[in-house]
Amino acid sequence: MALRETIPAKHPDAAARVYDNEAFIVLPHKGQYKILNGVGTRVWDLIDGRRSAGDIARLIADEYETTFETALSDVESFLGDLESHGMLAGKAE
Repeated sequence: MALRETIPAKHPDAAARVYDNEAFIVLPHKGQYKILNGVGTRVWDLIDGRRSAGDIARLIADEYETTFETALSDVESFLGDLESHGMLAGKAE
């Protein structure tokens, strides 16, 4: 399966709050946290367990007036970062 076809889901233990368009994500059981900028926060909001990475990239490309290829590359990189921090379901436990 191509990375663009993967369907990311948030870790069920992840707690998130948005302040001033920046998300603060915490995994309490691991003592991990991450602060996201505006675009990262929008991607986090779009991760719903139904949209693929490609679907998310299409929305980001439209909303931020960039090419699909650029958005896909950025979304895939961002998802990889979230995965490495254990913030996606079933990843990096």
